[in-house]
Amino acid sequence: MTGYELVRRPSRRSVATAGAAGSFAVAASVPGGPTPTLIALAGVVALLAGVWAGRHRIVDGGALIAFGGVVVAALSGAGAMPVVFGSVAAVVAWDSGTNAVTLSDQVGGGADTARVEMLHALFSAAVGVVGGGLAFVLFRFGPTRQPVTTLFVLLLAAAVLVVALNR
Repeated sequence: MTGYELVRRPSRRSVATAGAAGSFAVAASVPGGPTPTLIALAGVVALLAGVWAGRHRIVDGGALIAFGGVVVAALSGAGAMPVVFGSVAAVVAWDSGTNAVTLSDQVGGGADTARVEMLHALFSAAVGVVGGGLAFVLFRFGPTRQPVTTLFVLLLAAAVLVVALNR
């Protein structure tokens, strides 16, 4: 025995990283009205609780609820820009949360993982912003004028693909 016990729970910094991304999903839901905003907020709170507890399933469920808030905002008439970037923010919050839980499982909550987590979150956000920006440009200047629902279905398909590839 070495006298060292591995704490398998993410640090406060991990929770803050996922919370920062989740706050953008909540903010993007505001143009849809109070209902989508409250749904997204409940999802982010659940996601953060899952990160704090170190439970992947709770993180997944919270991110899905936060994404659902963005979906309800889209169906409530929010513009394409908040829908695209709210979806990206929900995926980045989920990715940051699951990364934090995985890191804490592997190296413990006491390890200094700030640099790794920040780089992971920044690159995840960069990929999301580039992909979301491309989707928005294609939606805005494409050959036909599709409703926002079409854009949402494409984003939903991309989110399902990300989840499938992560498992």
